[in-house]
Amino acid sequence: MTKSAYLNTGFISLLSVVLLVIMYYSWPLTQFSLNDVILGNVELSNIEKGNVIRAIGINYALDTVFIFTWIGSWAGLHLHFKSLNVKLIGICFGLSLLGALLDLTENAISYNLLIGNNNIMTIKSSLFIHSIIRDLSYWLPMIASFVLVLTIPKSKRISNIFLKLMGSLGVLFAILGMYIPIFSAIPYYWFVLWFFATTLFLFDNYKNGKAID
Repeated sequence: MTKSAYLNTGFISLLSVVLLVIMYYSWPLTQFSLNDVILGNVELSNIEKGNVIRAIGINYALDTVFIFTWIGSWAGLHLHFKSLNVKLIGICFGLSLLGALLDLTENAISYNLLIGNNNIMTIKSSLFIHSIIRDLSYWLPMIASFVLVLTIPKSKRISNIFLKLMGSLGVLFAILGMYIPIFSAIPYYWFVLWFFATTLFLFDNYKNGKAID
């Protein structure tokens, strides 16, 4: 892996962190959930619903860009550890790639339900499928990260330690947050911290002249 590859994927990973922060603050702040809007549990005027659709549409557009940075960030890890002949790196990259594609699918389903006129049975069945896809879009990259940090070589470098921490203890807390409502924000924060750790790792290897053919 060349130094320029470390630099380029490092910047891509940094962009993923920035996009996640922007998306967190750009999500419309309301007293109702997206599911409430889709199911018609709240009464909204055409203007209010239009504003919600517009805000969520912008957020999903940012998320689509984020998907590409997600893949680019993991590509940097894949190239690095493949050069070191780390076992299972291909599987880890594949799991994370599938998680990214499922995230796109999740957004497409919810947005189509939001702007469409579907009957209640179709909506409920679609939301059930959506919930499964949403969970998998979290589970797959978490599993990939956990398996990766268990197989990478030991190192005393801060960036390596931080990456391992996010892929082990960080993943455990994120899984906890998926099923305990009071900790529901933790999985999102984990994504931010994971890509931040990846950014530090890639830049650290670039800074120290790491280049593997």
